[in-house]
Amino acid sequence: MALPVVIMIVLAVALTSTIVFYTNSDYVPRITMTNGLFSIHKEDNSSVFFNVDSSSNYMDVCALPVYDVWHPSIKKFVKPYSPVKNCDKKREPITELKNGEWKILQKGANCSARCYKEDGYKNVKKGEWMKPGRVDCETLEAVCWEKQKEVYGYLHNQVLKKSINSTTIYKNPPNVFVFLVDSLSRGAAKRSLPKTLQFLSNTLKSVEFPFINKVGENSQPNAFALWFGKQVEKAKQIGGRELPVDWNTKQFCDRHLDNETHIFRDFANYGYVTMHAEDWSKQVIDSWPFCKGFKNSPVHHSMRPFQLAYEDKVSSIVKGSLEGKQCRLRDHAIFEYFQQWLTVYKDQPKFSWLWLNEPVHSNFNGATWYDDFYLEFFQKNQELFSNSFVFFMADHGFRVGNGDLFKSSIGNLEKSNPYLAISVPNEIRTKNPQILEILRKNAKSLQTHYDTRATFLDVLKYQPLSAFSDRKRINTPTEKGSSYLREQPEFPRTCGTLPIPQQYCICQVKTTNVNDPFLQATQGKRLINHINELIEKGNLTDICMKYEFKEVSEMKSLGVTNSTSTSYHMYKISVKVHGSPAHFDTLLMHNEKTDSVEFEKVTRLDTYGHSADCTGDRGFQKLCYCKVQQLLTTTTTTTKAPK
Repeated sequence: MALPVVIMIVLAVALTSTIVFYTNSDYVPRITMTNGLFSIHKEDNSSVFFNVDSSSNYMDVCALPVYDVWHPSIKKFVKPYSPVKNCDKKREPITELKNGEWKILQKGANCSARCYKEDGYKNVKKGEWMKPGRVDCETLEAVCWEKQKEVYGYLHNQVLKKSINSTTIYKNPPNVFVFLVDSLSRGAAKRSLPKTLQFLSNTLKSVEFPFINKVGENSQPNAFALWFGKQVEKAKQIGGRELPVDWNTKQFCDRHLDNETHIFRDFANYGYVTMHAEDWSKQVIDSWPFCKGFKNSPVHHSMRPFQLAYEDKVSSIVKGSLEGKQCRLRDHAIFEYFQQWLTVYKDQPKFSWLWLNEPVHSNFNGATWYDDFYLEFFQKNQELFSNSFVFFMADHGFRVGNGDLFKSSIGNLEKSNPYLAISVPNEIRTKNPQILEILRKNAKSLQTHYDTRATFLDVLKYQPLSAFSDRKRINTPTEKGSSYLREQPEFPRTCGTLPIPQQYCICQVKTTNVNDPFLQATQGKRLINHINELIEKGNLTDICMKYEFKEVSEMKSLGVTNSTSTSYHMYKISVKVHGSPAHFDTLLMHNEKTDSVEFEKVTRLDTYGHSADCTGDRGFQKLCYCKVQQLLTTTTTTTKAPK
């Protein structure tokens, strides 16, 4: 049966049915239709799926990606990884911070400690050295010396209970815990964290959402969707329609966000004790990298002083103690803090958000070591998590550092397909088993971070009114998403009807490799000229390299993209340049009648690190390669023993 015939037959099927067709064609061996949405599985993983020939089809149909997460094309990039492989397992801490008092555990050791306290949300104050005794800070640096030489360092943390008004709006509201692993795609989660995911599924009865679509390139725009419900990345939707921003750069970047409604304030206003912890101080809550973000802490408890001290203040030996040399990582410190916070506020409703960069952000295989670590933590707190809402999720998939990875259809897809699993408190799912049924139903459709946010708000504000038994749709005009705990609107859930930029759409379309050298070179040079023009418009030509086209590493045709004209064609194109490791990627719209082109947002496939530091806060980190590269050397910071 030819592919078009198969599609025509499927389109004739009632939307409520699930049909699986098997064909003799090598082109597409399996097409599945569930609730009007196509899932297409191609065993050899070539990038040919379902041919969508116009923007109107994009509005009606989404071919959801179903694939083998262990397919050879992606498996070859999977390798074992351990950040503590060569650590000193015999070395035990010789200082301790417990119950508000720090101690020296080794007799005769010459050690001192000093506090770090929050000074606004982007600064930290360093205290004076002190001997063992009571301390009134949550972050404490301890250092020991032998003959003025540092021999030991440790950055301790603790949770000091605050007087918090915990008068709740509803009686006995459920805890809500969010574990966000940065850059963890659905596929990477399945490959790297099988034990953790099995525990979530078997013990906590979590429901996995395989078709989450990111709404922005990196952490920042996805965090704004989750925390504020705002679109901040200018983009186009399927069919070339503009996706308007809710906040422009001045609104989300050039002012403080303290007075805006955000997810932490919402939960605090309903009587929850709030906590946020991250392992990188320059993360999205400050709107990386140069935006103002929050002036003051948006939560009751934050690990911001700990991270600021680690990154900019402590001695090298202390910093090294969190980088695996002593079998301890930054995420160990985060979970230690989180565990203390759970204990200190044992009898109060809690909302927490752990944003974990360390595992995967810069390492495709980074999460593999954390499987046992996460599993042990969940098992330790099984009773608590069994009676709480748990969101185990990501902001986007792995997106930098290996251009060859993104030549794989799966690797390219996973950039835009973050992981999400949700577990419901045992008491709620026992009384209302339909809540799992609706979760599973909605998990079969295309979803976004706006829908995840709507679910947070539903758990907080609306579901308690019916003891979590209400499945009817609700209209919240200020929100873009629809709760997973309810029936969602009946319109087709596609990249044309949801706020998803076409550049990141995970709905699968037929693509054709472009092997014409002339066409590759023509469009590749146009992309490089476009980047050079952007740098020129930013008045950065004096500090940024002018790029010269080298080669197209990949170019695929997505076919006709405008229902009113057959002259518009879209290409996915990746280009390398001379004299720089820069590896650029974008979507290109070509009008064949006028021979004109338009570009979507240009992204980078390589890890650009500090190569654009010369641009400062001008927002060109992804485009610029500085003419003069600062020599990056490892400096050794030491402290003298106090007299």
